[in-house]
Amino acid sequence: MSAVDDQAYDQAYFDKWYRHPHHRVKTPVELRRQVAFVLRMAEWVLGRPVKSVLDVGCGEGQWLPELKRIRPRVHYDGVDPSAYAVARYGRRRRLQQGGIEDLETLALRSAYDLVVCCGMLNYLAPSVLRAGLRQVAAKTEGMAYLELFTSADNIEGDTNWPAPRAGKWYRAMMRAAGLTSIGMHGYVPTSHRSRVAVLERGEER
Repeated sequence: MSAVDDQAYDQAYFDKWYRHPHHRVKTPVELRRQVAFVLRMAEWVLGRPVKSVLDVGCGEGQWLPELKRIRPRVHYDGVDPSAYAVARYGRRRRLQQGGIEDLETLALRSAYDLVVCCGMLNYLAPSVLRAGLRQVAAKTEGMAYLELFTSADNIEGDTNWPAPRAGKWYRAMMRAAGLTSIGMHGYVPTSHRSRVAVLERGEER
């Protein structure tokens, strides 16, 4: 496992950003709406119900209960560097301790219908992001939801991470990892880009 500062993601961190009414990043209603949107988007790409989800940087695994509301039999694996989150929720929510750059070495499936990286990519150093995106692409059978903000975005919440880069910098990194954007933070493996239309991919042709 890579070296991570798991002490930064203790119970106090999650209490503040997940639950505190003045600091939390999203309300339970907003979380439910986001999960439903991402799941349906992935199912549109796949042309069938999502059967497996890998949640990278999953925190306490909050996506799992919301996924189960819609797809009760979905297989879910979560990965997060927080020792606290894994100790508290690991057994009941299928969480493993690790980072995005550890996916090749963890006990995970070879590929998933949906891979989620929500609210965590901006925290990563460029070298870790580059290596991690390649591993995400390798694990993506259907669609990846990669929430990432640029220097041109207005951002709220915990922003204790490296200064964001320009959009073209991130787009180049996604292409290098073998991922094709389909909008709304959605990506498909470049080898599967024919699943979506040219205009969905934003291509100039």
